[in-house]
Amino acid sequence: MDIIIKKRNMILAKRINELIRLSQFDALANLEEIWVFGYGSLVWLPNFGFSDKIVGKILGYRRRFYQGNTTHRGRPGRPGRVATLMKDASGRSETYGCAYRLSGKEQIAAALEHLNMRESTLGGYSLSVEDFHSAEFAPIPALVYTATPENAQFTGEQTIEDLADIIANSSGPTGTNVEYLFRLAEWQREFLPLVEDDHLYELTRATKSKLARQENSQPRSRIGH
Repeated sequence: MDIIIKKRNMILAKRINELIRLSQFDALANLEEIWVFGYGSLVWLPNFGFSDKIVGKILGYRRRFYQGNTTHRGRPGRPGRVATLMKDASGRSETYGCAYRLSGKEQIAAALEHLNMRESTLGGYSLSVEDFHSAEFAPIPALVYTATPENAQFTGEQTIEDLADIIANSSGPTGTNVEYLFRLAEWQREFLPLVEDDHLYELTRATKSKLARQENSQPRSRIGH
């Protein structure tokens, strides 16, 4: 049975990759079902209907806050920072998140329309397919939105301190950049308490420290004077 499932998933991944290569995104809705992997705000705020949701990981990538954002967590001239995936040449890295199962033409079409606007048109992310690993199922092909270095909002590597300074002082129509970072860290701690994510947690600590320093540096009013 595992061999049959593996073969079926390989055929599905090949089909999805071909549709993406040809930019035939509407044709993805003709599939019986499709999975979408989220590793940023999608883990707590998908904003689309889905049939199932499971926690798991993809291999060979590191989650990093190297994507600028001016439409949700930042503004033009003062972009915030959101997560993207960086390819790991060793293939040993793991990035955890949620995979959402979309079933039927209507659900798939509605979700992909929302995601393509949110992630690709506004966010600068590109679409690819990766194997999603979980405790529940054999590896399954899932759509992944990744901000590649070719997009205009990609910032490249930055230090934790620089990122913390930007995140602590950025906000946009969706909310503060701090909320984005802290909610992602909270989700990871709640659902994956035994998994360490050095970049995410170090950045969270640095941002909290930055906020505390800014709070302490504010002039305090003197009552009675």
